[in-house]
Amino acid sequence: MPESKNRRKKPARRPGGSGRPAPAAPPVDAELARLAAEGLPGGSTAFDPEATANALAQELTERSRHGSPEIHAPTPTWYKAIMLGLLVVGLLWLIVYYLFQGTYPVPGIGAWNIGVGLALMMAGLIMTTKWR
Repeated sequence: MPESKNRRKKPARRPGGSGRPAPAAPPVDAELARLAAEGLPGGSTAFDPEATANALAQELTERSRHGSPEIHAPTPTWYKAIMLGLLVVGLLWLIVYYLFQGTYPVPGIGAWNIGVGLALMMAGLIMTTKWR
């Protein structure tokens, strides 16, 4: 019975691995390493592999801990007051609309009162993304 075209014969395994040597790592160019060391913060023209490794490790550790080297100031009090005020006013707007069955807070716009209350709450919610 002939074998299917989709089935391929697996090559026989050789004992002791594939028989191919592992590829060697490329040699490090001393001039390239020196130029890389100069680009690091506090880099110098004298190449010291130990100092380079320490400087790079310190920079990576600092970035991973803080995300970025820039420090953000805390949010001002007025921003927090407006943010919380919008959230509370939007919630109260909806509560008043439902308690008074649409006659308050603005009787002329009817069901759009729900949209106004939700818009106020969404503005407060969007402001929370900038809160530190």
